[in-house]
Amino acid sequence: MSLNLPSQLLLQQELPEQALLINPPQDDLAHELPNTWTVANTSFAVTKAFKQREFELASITSLPSKKFDDIIIYLPKAKARLSLFVDYASACLNDNGQVWFVGENKGGIKSLSKSLKDRFETIDKMTSGKHSAIVSASNAINPKAFDINNYYVSQENDLGLTLQALPGVFSQEKLDKGTAVLLNNLPRKIKGRILDFGCGAGTIATYISQHREYEELELIDDDILAVHSAQKNLESNKTPLAEAYLSNGFEKVEDRYNWIVSNPPFHQGVRTDYNVTEAFLKEAKEHLKLSGKLLLVANEFLNYEVILRDHFKTITEVKKENGFKVILCDGIRRPKPGSI
Repeated sequence: MSLNLPSQLLLQQELPEQALLINPPQDDLAHELPNTWTVANTSFAVTKAFKQREFELASITSLPSKKFDDIIIYLPKAKARLSLFVDYASACLNDNGQVWFVGENKGGIKSLSKSLKDRFETIDKMTSGKHSAIVSASNAINPKAFDINNYYVSQENDLGLTLQALPGVFSQEKLDKGTAVLLNNLPRKIKGRILDFGCGAGTIATYISQHREYEELELIDDDILAVHSAQKNLESNKTPLAEAYLSNGFEKVEDRYNWIVSNPPFHQGVRTDYNVTEAFLKEAKEHLKLSGKLLLVANEFLNYEVILRDHFKTITEVKKENGFKVILCDGIRRPKPGSI
């Protein structure tokens, strides 16, 4: 792994000995910054990298115990999260402190000053280069108390589900078309122990809990705000025998399941990124019972079947609708003795 362009630009600056870093990217930044900094992030995988370097960690859902003179925010790829991060930073900022916003030109840093004009009295472009820029802001205007519960958006969708989700969580405001196709074509035979991979706000698991019999539901996601949303929905819908937890891919998954169900991500922010989903497709069988099945939905143009045929004996297209397809995978292929 290397440094992304905004990180390269940041490291060219004279940096403070102590600072609060919000939303750092998945690169090698943890190896370059002083571990006297405090880090608040939404990604489990990125947070783990900073933890290994012994940085102090703060939860992005509740304020740290101290305030800071310097706060650095990497622009979120999910634009809906910017307001949450600004509120969080403003509540953590000392009176004479400053906030640096770091981002790529194509990620919105060029127009950032306009969106910050009602949030800070002083806004300056510090520097630019490497197709990136850093904008500084100080003197926050009427900073308010930070409460993560104020950022939930409620959703009542066509499937009869009432859900809540935090900013940037997949399909926050309405049911996405892919998940709708998947749930409208959910096999009646789903039962047993079920894993919802890349759960987002927990839409799939919540629907299964209300329409199918099951022994246990587990929900995993790398995104902290997604897991908070999913757990809140499990509790508000009084879903028994269900738990949502953080995991980078299958990293924290220890058991095997009768079913793994997913609307897997293939975007990393504004970029198309198949790495996470390809790893999921290849590793899913290792977390299924011998008779277990994988059910997923994907855009029609994504040829996941090529990968899946190496790991499952039977690949069935259950439904094709609205530009999406539902794929059922059965019959796990195990390595032949002596083939490894």
